Amino acid sequence: MIDRGILSSLRTLLLASACALLASVALAGEAPAPGTNPYLGQKEALNEGEKIYRSRCFGCHFRAGGRGPNIFRSRLAEEQFFSIVKHGGGAGMPAWGAMMTDDQIWKVHAFAMSRDRL
Repeated sequence: MIDRGILSSLRTLLLASACALLASVALAGEAPAPGTNPYLGQKEALNEGEKIYRSRCFGCHFRAGGRGPNIFRSRLAEEQFFSIVKHGGGAGMPAWGAMMTDDQIWKVHAFAMSRDRL
C-alpha cells in the first residue's frame, strides 16, 4: 500500500509538471529562435526596447558603456547578443532569460542596434 504522504507528493509533482508543460507550450509562439531579430527597424519595438533597456540594462551599461560594455551598435552577431543576454556571460553579466521573454531580448537588441548611445 502507498503511503498517503507519498501519494500527495506525487500528485503535487505531477501537477507542477503539467503546469510547466502548459507554460512552455504557451510560450512557443514567441519570437523566432536566436539568430534572426524580427524587430529590427520597427518603431514600436524600438520604443519598447528603449523602455526595457532603461529599466533593466541602464544600471550597468549606462548611456554608452559603464560597468558593462557599450552594447550600442554592438559587433556581436545577433545570436551571440541574444545568447549572452538570455544565458549570461563574461564577467558580471547575469542571465536574464528567466526575467525577460525572447521578444523583450530581441527588442532591446533592435533598440541597441538602432543608435550609437542612449
